[in-house]
Amino acid sequence: MIRWIEDWVEKLSQPDPTVNDLPLCPYAKQAWNKGQVKVIDTTSLWDTVHEQVERFNGSYKVIMCVQEKPEQDYFELDAACMALNRWFIYSGLDIWLLAYQEDRAIVFIQTLSDLDDAADTLQKLGYYDQYDGADYERLVKSRSELRRRM
Repeated sequence: MIRWIEDWVEKLSQPDPTVNDLPLCPYAKQAWNKGQVKVIDTTSLWDTVHEQVERFNGSYKVIMCVQEKPEQDYFELDAACMALNRWFIYSGLDIWLLAYQEDRAIVFIQTLSDLDDAADTLQKLGYYDQYDGADYERLVKSRSELRRRM
């Protein structure tokens, strides 16, 4: 698992023309190398997410809850994360979940404030210039607007 994540972090750190020749995830390698990422391999994804959200205290920048054999497709995973994110906002919690799924399902747990601040920095660098308008609205702008409700 760790080797797979290290390889993935390396891939995410390479310049990509779809985001103005910036890395797909400009912060991944630095956070990984500084030990700011906690990885939990789980067979019970949502139980693990719940437990980690309750314990989230900032000792890690990102917690990755990884399920080797996903029980849902990406759209279900993403919808669940987005529903929980709204609940976090209305509950006053500075937490945001991100979904990723290819061969594994991953839910990333991090603070909304860190994620939104990083997005502001990336915006200034042209990271989102080539984003589809609907994707930008759903993934970046709406998140920033929700943060203002906290």
